[in-house]
Amino acid sequence: MKQIRNLLITVILATISIPAFSQGSLANASEECLRSVAFYNDYFKQNNYKEAAPLWREAFRECPPGIRQSIYRHGISIFKYLIRNNEDNAELKKSLIDSMLLMYDLRIEHFPKYASSAATFKVYDMLDYMGDNDKEILKAIDRAIEISGDDTDPSLLVIAMQRIGDLYSKKELSAEEVMEAYGIYSSMLDHQIASNNLDATKAKTDLDNLFVSCGVANCENIVRLFTPRFDANPKDTDLANTIVSLLSNAGCTTDPLFLRTVETLYDSDPTNYVYIKNLYLLYAAKGDQDKAIKMLEEAIASEDSGDPEDANMLITLANYYLQLEDLSKAAQTAKEAMSKDAAVSGRANLIIGLVWGSVKCSGNEIEARAKYWVAVDYLVRARSADPTIADEANRYINSYTQYFPTQEDAFMYNFIDGAAYSVNCGGMRANTTVRTRK
Repeated sequence: MKQIRNLLITVILATISIPAFSQGSLANASEECLRSVAFYNDYFKQNNYKEAAPLWREAFRECPPGIRQSIYRHGISIFKYLIRNNEDNAELKKSLIDSMLLMYDLRIEHFPKYASSAATFKVYDMLDYMGDNDKEILKAIDRAIEISGDDTDPSLLVIAMQRIGDLYSKKELSAEEVMEAYGIYSSMLDHQIASNNLDATKAKTDLDNLFVSCGVANCENIVRLFTPRFDANPKDTDLANTIVSLLSNAGCTTDPLFLRTVETLYDSDPTNYVYIKNLYLLYAAKGDQDKAIKMLEEAIASEDSGDPEDANMLITLANYYLQLEDLSKAAQTAKEAMSKDAAVSGRANLIIGLVWGSVKCSGNEIEARAKYWVAVDYLVRARSADPTIADEANRYINSYTQYFPTQEDAFMYNFIDGAAYSVNCGGMRANTTVRTRK
C-alpha cells in the first residue's frame, strides 16, 4: 500500500504545472515539502484561502526556512484572510497578526535582497492591524531605517514623527528624544531631496510641520541640545543642515549658533547661492558691514540670481557704499542696478542724488554749490520714477535747494537761471542747469 501511495503522489506532482518546482530553490526540496507546496498553491491561485490555509501550514512546517520567498508572501495573504474571519475573537486575532508579522521577519532574514520592501510593508500592515501601538510601530520603522538607510520610504519617516509626537504628548518621550529623531529623519530627507526625490520634498514639509506642532522646538531646547554636538563636530554639514532647519523653523535665526552653522555650510560649498544669501542677511542683521558687503557682492556675482534680484541687491550694496562714504562706488553701483532692471530706477536715482549732495566740491560760489543742482536733478527723477519715495525725495530737494547760489552770486560770475552748466566734482561729471535762490 505504501508503494501505491507514493506512486500516486508522484503522479499528482507530475501533473501539477508549477515550473519552479523543477528548478530554483525547490529543486532539492524534500518530497513532503514539494507535495505540500503543490497542494496549497493550487488553491491559492484560485484565491481559495480557506482550503489553502491548512495545506500552507503543512508546507511551512515541511519546507526548510528560506527555501522559497513565496511561502512567506502567500502566508501573509492567508493570515490576512484568517484575521478578517476572526474579528470577534480578540485573542486569536492577535495571534494571527503576530504570525503575519513573523512572515515579514522571515522574509527580511532569509531574503536580504527584498528586505527593504518587506520591512516597509510590514510597517504599513502594522498600521492597519495594530495602529494604536506607537512603540511597536516605531520599532518596526527603526528596523526599516536600519535596512534601507537614506533610501527609506519618506512616508515612514513622517509616520514615525507623528508617533513620536504622540508619545511626547503622553510624556513617554523626552524633548531631547524628539529632537534627536527629527534630526535623523530631516537629514535623511535632505539627502533624498538632493537626489531629486519628489516624494521626499513633500515629506520634508510634513515632517517639519509635525515637529513644530510637537511644541519642543523652542530656541532654548534646540540651542541647549545641539551646541555641544556642533562644538564637537563644527565641520559636520549634515549636523549643520539639521541645526539650520531647526532654528529656522523655530524662528531662532538671531542666535549665534545659527550664524555658525550657516558659515559651516558656506565653507563646505562657497558657490551655493542660498548659503551666500543667508550669510549676507545674517551679517547685515548683526551690523557687520564688511562681511555683509562681501556676501552681497558674491550673491550678485552668482549665476543663480536673475537681473531683477541682482538689481535689488545692487541698490542695497549702493546704500552700504553711501553709508561708508565711498561715493564713487555708490553712484556707480546704483547706475548698474538701473541697467539690470528699470524698476529700481527710482531708488537708484535717489542714491545718486544723495551722492551728489554729499560730494565735496571746491572752487568759487558757483563751483562749490553746483553739485546741488545735479543732486536735485536726480531727486526729481527719483520722485517721478517711484511715487513711494516721493516724500523722501522732496525732503532732500527742499534741503538742497536752500544751498543754491543767490541771484547776486550767479550774476557776479555771469550766470543766469536756466543756463547750461557742466559740473566736475569728486571725480564725477554731470550736465545740469543754473538755478538760484530768489
